[in-house]
Amino acid sequence: MNRLLPALVCLCLVFAGGAAAAPLPGLADEAAEWDVDGLEPLLPRRETVAEREYWQLHRADLPALDLRDDPPPLAPVRNCAEWEPATGVLIRYPLGLPYNLLRDFDDDVKLYVVVSSGYLATAQSNLAANGVDMGQVEFVVRPNDSIWTRDYGPWYVFDGDGDIAIVDHTYNRPSRPNDDQIPIYLAQQLGLPVHHHSMYHTGGNYMTDGAHISSSTRLVYAEAQTYNGMSQAEVDQLMADYYGVAEYYVLEYIESGGIHHIDTWAKFLDEETVLVKDVWTTHWTYNTLNQRAALLASLPSSTGRNYRVHRVYCYDIGGSSPASYTNSLVLNDNIYVPTFGNTTYDAQALAAYREAAPGYTVRGYYYSGFLSDDALHCRAMGLMDAGMLRVAHVPVIEDQPAAPVEIDAHVRAHGGDGSAEATLFWRHGAGAWHQTRMDATGEPWEYAATIPVPAAPDTCHYYIAAADAGGREESYPRVAPATWIRFFHAGDPLGAGAAPAAQVALRPNHPNPFNPGTTFSFALAYPDHAELVVLDLRGRRVRTLVDGTCPAGTTEVYWDGRDDAGRSVPSGSYLYRLRAAGLQYTRAATLVK
Repeated sequence: MNRLLPALVCLCLVFAGGAAAAPLPGLADEAAEWDVDGLEPLLPRRETVAEREYWQLHRADLPALDLRDDPPPLAPVRNCAEWEPATGVLIRYPLGLPYNLLRDFDDDVKLYVVVSSGYLATAQSNLAANGVDMGQVEFVVRPNDSIWTRDYGPWYVFDGDGDIAIVDHTYNRPSRPNDDQIPIYLAQQLGLPVHHHSMYHTGGNYMTDGAHISSSTRLVYAEAQTYNGMSQAEVDQLMADYYGVAEYYVLEYIESGGIHHIDTWAKFLDEETVLVKDVWTTHWTYNTLNQRAALLASLPSSTGRNYRVHRVYCYDIGGSSPASYTNSLVLNDNIYVPTFGNTTYDAQALAAYREAAPGYTVRGYYYSGFLSDDALHCRAMGLMDAGMLRVAHVPVIEDQPAAPVEIDAHVRAHGGDGSAEATLFWRHGAGAWHQTRMDATGEPWEYAATIPVPAAPDTCHYYIAAADAGGREESYPRVAPATWIRFFHAGDPLGAGAAPAAQVALRPNHPNPFNPGTTFSFALAYPDHAELVVLDLRGRRVRTLVDGTCPAGTTEVYWDGRDDAGRSVPSGSYLYRLRAAGLQYTRAATLVK
């Protein structure tokens, strides 16, 4: 289901522009930020009047924007979240980032440095002189315009065969055509397929959870209408086709001016957690930000639970401009946070991240060039591991009855021979950790294990660890065992343990893929009203299978591959959603004819 979420903010676009392969003096603002090594004035995220005029005069001599539409990736498509396993980070030289940040990046991933041939020798010399591990550097030697790799960089997806690919949007700075080509050149260098589309978009105005939910401000609709002549419905369809977005939360702006990128005021930290900017009470965005925070907290995440919204106070860095603490980068087990030189507020911001994302290594980086409408996230983009081991799980956090609790997980190895093993670690109270092998359920990449009932009521802690044949190791939570999931587990001193594993559980459908039909099953701890529906990837209802009171225990329902009108539905991926006991669960099923 894709929608424009309402607010009381008017539409006020800031159109975008850019420069040629080596930005010419005068195209940046008079007070432009200079790069770290003092080589050139840098173009800002927004356009300047000078570069727009330059583009209008010289557009015939500049590379043309690539306005073709490649076929989308093979469905079903899944767009990678920022926090998924990464092997690289994309930056640009001359730099808009401090060297101490690069030195920390190279401890974890490889630096892919976009640089023109004219600056290559200088980049090699200055990076080495400032302590960057040159064994962790790979240069992307191509003409380029600006430092904003997040905005023009590649978005990663896995296609229906489980293969990674790059999706390349048309960068919404038409007068920066060199930047627009970088994802294609990077894909060639990495040996990855690329799917380009002509719709204008920008990475700073996009968040995704890796589970088919994404969010932007309405800038995506406004620019697609202006530059591409596309309706909102056409934008939604493109996002579904190329990125696998089933739910697109498109929010109004927080102010009438500014750049309107969502990463300047909100950030997904995981599938259920969003960090939202907070400002002082007299700032003109104060009420609007509170409205957006309340709106996000009312929306269902991919787990079926509403988002947990945390706030980070962004103080006035001058001229009534809030610090942009939300403009951080999540990279594997680390969160890199921009800081602005105020010891007290910087420390508070780092503490807010540690509370919202426990277990991560959270570090702050001061740089004089960070501004209110940009910061660290805008200037660096994580590059995903093509052979990643993915562990996905809906955490059990609700109180559980005196019964064994089934823990299931989606564990998929995209590298090597695709095989993987998963282990459940659990304990009650402060006791010793126990471990149990998670067994394959018979459905692709689905594993399950059971936490036994305790003798007395206690808090249960657990986490999931996985390893593949290629030596990759991942976990859920992603930084386990530094942190874990907890729920209250009722005791069973008599050892009855007869109740179902949880208040409600939705099991994988069987068979999957299927033709012509498939069976869904779910279990209720107690008789309750249940709704089980089949949706398409845009969230539209296809078939209602259950809508009424169901008994305790297991209910099985067969779907014959027809919609509510009795028509056979086409091949493709569908979502089946169970709502019961106040919770919502969603899984995917694939029809192949």
